[in-house]
Amino acid sequence: MKKYISEAELTTLINQLNLDEMDDYSGSEETSVDASSSDKHNNKQDGWIRIVNQQIYVQNPINGGDYAIIYPMSPVKLYINDKEVAWESKVTAEDRLSWVIEEQPLFDISISEDKLLAHLLLHAKERFPWRLVDGGPANRLMLRVEEDRDIVLKTVQLGDVVSKLEEMSIKARIEFAAIQQELLLPTYQPVIVARGKEPIPGKDARLEIYFAQQVESQFFEVEGTIDYRNHLRIPSVQKGEVMARKIPLVDGIAGYDVLGSITIPSTPKDLFIVAKSNVELTPDGAVIARIQGRPRMTGGKIKTFDVSTSYIVSGNVDIETGNIVFSGDVVIYGDVTDNMIIESLGNVYVYGNVYNSTITATGSINVRGNVVASKLYSGYFGVLFNRLYHTSKLLCDYIERLLAASKLLVEALESKRQAVRYGQIILLLMETKMKEIPDTIKELQFVISNIQHIKQEEYEKLKEISGIFSQPTKLLEVATYGFVQSFLTLLQDTHKEVARMQEENVEISINQCHNSELKSNGDIVIHRDGVLLCDLYSARNIIFMHDNSICRGSRLEAGDSISAKVIGGQTGANSVLKAKRKVQVKKMYSGRVCIGKYCKDIFEPVDNTTFDIQTLKKNA
Repeated sequence: MKKYISEAELTTLINQLNLDEMDDYSGSEETSVDASSSDKHNNKQDGWIRIVNQQIYVQNPINGGDYAIIYPMSPVKLYINDKEVAWESKVTAEDRLSWVIEEQPLFDISISEDKLLAHLLLHAKERFPWRLVDGGPANRLMLRVEEDRDIVLKTVQLGDVVSKLEEMSIKARIEFAAIQQELLLPTYQPVIVARGKEPIPGKDARLEIYFAQQVESQFFEVEGTIDYRNHLRIPSVQKGEVMARKIPLVDGIAGYDVLGSITIPSTPKDLFIVAKSNVELTPDGAVIARIQGRPRMTGGKIKTFDVSTSYIVSGNVDIETGNIVFSGDVVIYGDVTDNMIIESLGNVYVYGNVYNSTITATGSINVRGNVVASKLYSGYFGVLFNRLYHTSKLLCDYIERLLAASKLLVEALESKRQAVRYGQIILLLMETKMKEIPDTIKELQFVISNIQHIKQEEYEKLKEISGIFSQPTKLLEVATYGFVQSFLTLLQDTHKEVARMQEENVEISINQCHNSELKSNGDIVIHRDGVLLCDLYSARNIIFMHDNSICRGSRLEAGDSISAKVIGGQTGANSVLKAKRKVQVKKMYSGRVCIGKYCKDIFEPVDNTTFDIQTLKKNA
């Protein structure tokens, strides 16, 4: 059995090597040095390194020479005295030197982020042994290797790739042909070797609307006469006509990833339809009008369809007609005179002028004439400023507090084993702590009494119960916790019902306005002369249609953009135009323009200018 030579013994033998024997390994006589000769001539000799039979040999320096330097080149990993070194290192004959190859895999399998694809990346088809490159004796040696391509250690086979796939639990639709093709004719590019199946997404339910949701633009034609009997200017449907159709949702189809796990598509969204009494909803999703009138779609997540009849005033709205509160469209062929109120759970059409009045509509407001010293609120704002909405909401808050207070009183009395009629508690609370309830109930009764014709019967129950609160003797007899709770429920239902009346795609359309306030959660469109000393707020756009429309001393704010013509003048108060996206002006004499938080004051006239966030940032 062979005995391994020690490192110290090996070093001694190397130092005793004859110079003539070293000639076989040296490139020149100058690089091979005999130790005894050096001593004899007392010459200075540097240390050296060389590769012999895949071993690293080191010669120490003589007579003060420099030590040899070694450094590895990838993929070699060099260890000196069992410690890995990556940079230039000084070595001596006494150091223990060893090396290994940092082998890279012949191929890699990767899974895509969505786990629907697996890729094979072939780095090399075959593996060969590595051998150190003999660079000759040198004071500085780069330790590098090369492949011995005469010997093949390993060849990648189809089975190797398949085994790796199985090891990674990849089992879905393995592409054996693609693997074999890459192994036969390597591209060394990622190749798809397994495929999952992407889930097929479902389709949300949707609505097909077959009617116009806004008044036709012909309503504002200036030339020609007005046919007051022609109601086709207002969107309408005939009895039996299909207003809309619900296209049902389509469920998605599940898929699977390369690991075999099921992937579920997102759940499609459904939508819900409520049909009022004038509308029929068929099992196949058709929305059909039962009467002739204006089709309406209201609500957000829950769409409510109705056919609204119109309340028509052939002349003026004045003291004789009284205020108008109507749960549908209101059409006025004359003027709205001083201090009148029109509240519509639909659209309002005024063919004349509006003077010092308030108009609220859950839909759109269209005024062909002038608006003077008035307030017009449409859509969301029409709901918000609707007296029935506001009063019922206010009473809801009051009655909730009344119930909570009465409950505390009942519990306190019961703890003392004292009894009292519940009606007496309610009366006492209304007379002492909640004096605002009787007045608010009177306001509610007044509003209900003024609702014209249609829908009034729907509020009769609310009117009846609210009337009991105005009769102390009767309230004392009938009041119970359940009775007050039922009143609260009716109020909440009324409040929600009015809120659901808000229509989509609303707008306020006028010719001109002076000293007025207009608010719309849709567009505001000015068709003719313009606005003077007004406040306009639109959740979408404010648009001046006529080239000579003016805007003086007014404040305009739009959730999207403002398209104006002539802003300001030689004299008069300045205007402020604020929008989220952009402001366009044909001519602006002076004023302020704001886009988001950036503002610019205009002191000199500008023509045909568009202001947006970029232009205002430059001037910030």
